[in-house]
Amino acid sequence: AQFGIKDVFDNAIRAALISRRHLQFWKSHLRNVQRPLLQAPFLPPRPPPPIIIVPDPPSNNEERPAHLLEDPLCADVILVLQEKIKIYAHKIYLSTSSSKFYDLFLMDLSEEDQQSTAGHGFGVAVTAAAERMLHQEERHHGRDFLLRAASFDICESTEEAGSGQRKPCLRASTSDGILRGNRYENGERGLRRGRDLSSWSRAFTSIQEEMAEDPLTYKSKLMVVVKMDASIQPGPFRAVLKYLYTGELDENERDLMHIAHIAELLEVFDLRMMVANILNNEAFMNQEITKAFHVRRTNRVKECLAKGTFSDVTFVLDDGAISAHKPLLISSCDWMAAMFGGPFVESSTNEVALPYTSKSCMRAVLEYLYTGQFSSSPDLDDMKLIILANRLCLPHLVALTEQYTVTGLMEAAQMMVDIDGDVLVFLELAQFHCAYQLADWCLHHICTNYNNVCRKFPRDMKAMSGENQEYFEKHRWPPVWYLKEEDHYQRAKKEREKEDYLHLKRQPKRRWLFWNASSSPSSSPSSSAATASSSSSSS
Repeated sequence: AQFGIKDVFDNAIRAALISRRHLQFWKSHLRNVQRPLLQAPFLPPRPPPPIIIVPDPPSNNEERPAHLLEDPLCADVILVLQEKIKIYAHKIYLSTSSSKFYDLFLMDLSEEDQQSTAGHGFGVAVTAAAERMLHQEERHHGRDFLLRAASFDICESTEEAGSGQRKPCLRASTSDGILRGNRYENGERGLRRGRDLSSWSRAFTSIQEEMAEDPLTYKSKLMVVVKMDASIQPGPFRAVLKYLYTGELDENERDLMHIAHIAELLEVFDLRMMVANILNNEAFMNQEITKAFHVRRTNRVKECLAKGTFSDVTFVLDDGAISAHKPLLISSCDWMAAMFGGPFVESSTNEVALPYTSKSCMRAVLEYLYTGQFSSSPDLDDMKLIILANRLCLPHLVALTEQYTVTGLMEAAQMMVDIDGDVLVFLELAQFHCAYQLADWCLHHICTNYNNVCRKFPRDMKAMSGENQEYFEKHRWPPVWYLKEEDHYQRAKKEREKEDYLHLKRQPKRRWLFWNASSSPSSSPSSSAATASSSSSSS
């Protein structure tokens, strides 16, 4: 470390000059040479605290929703196309991506509403017959369905009209992105355990609740069956569903016009804008639309979590219960996917007990799984959250919580709050629950404050594991050898100061005696001579 080298050479030079002064005592430049000075021991610099590194989130999180659409685990919606094609989906994904689906799934399908509309049976039959005739006409006119969307305008380039080339383009529009409440007109006609949607939306024909067979478990359960308009084609509709699940649209889709038509019927105006950008060779603008989609969806998911809307599972905790959504959990957590999709009891029940878990910790975990973000609350216990995240195999959440915990401890230390006790508690818990970055930070804090911690918590320090105690002895700061050298230095310094004091105390007396003895006899003749000279000059 290049420490003390100059002092060593300076002291060697002083020792040599003092030795020379004994031999050449008449040389004046050797009189003021100091004795070799005591050399202070070297204190190693305080080691910096370890930096908490948060790894990148799992890369397959964006692909999982699309996989969930292909492999409909825990599906609760059946979308029927052309009276025969069934597509299984999930309420929570559809409703948080489309306000139209949100309103649809919040419709009241109780028996009272069905009985109140029983007197309008003739009107229902007429409306249904009209819809069937309309569907038949649309099947006979291939592209006429594109004109049903009033605000979906197809324009032709005036410059290319003269050359006989036509290029379709779409006008861009924006989505309001607001979750609207449950609303529907009073004139709607009800069906048995459902409703007729002919007058409510052009995208849907009817909605019913019925017992249906799960496509994966082959067990009967209550599902919502939604019959779509006959003009909706399966291929384009799957592309629309993929957008509703992931927020992305493939630029190489063939039936972009059909996709735009379905987006218009479902009032998904952002998707319509993406199609317009692709047709206008401006597909690069779709990235911003996708980002806005995820931001808007995150807010809607938080709202559904807070209100428990569309929840299909309840976690029973130590201090209460909290509702959640299986599809979102499956697509964001392998542990949840194994529990709800494997041969476990929890896969076929609506209540799951999680002992030793609080509502505040579980809510933080759910918000992380739903949004990918860490959220704190005043009643959140950092260590309990780390324990729960480790149980659920969520290392990214563990790292985020470690960072949050260390930041809180450092802020408390800067405000002169004693954190030594908390650090001792966190250390072995963090080591046991795989929070290794937090454990390393606690080890660093204890090692750099070793003397204070041992003085305040001697029993806790002795109760530490052998590995931790060995680590403390090896990495404590200041190190043991420095403390020994510092003690020797202080004792030698006191002895040197005492010697210097005694030396200075004796030295002035010797000078005073030497001056009186040597200079007083010779001073009288000189003084008389001076007197005589002064008298002669005055005369």
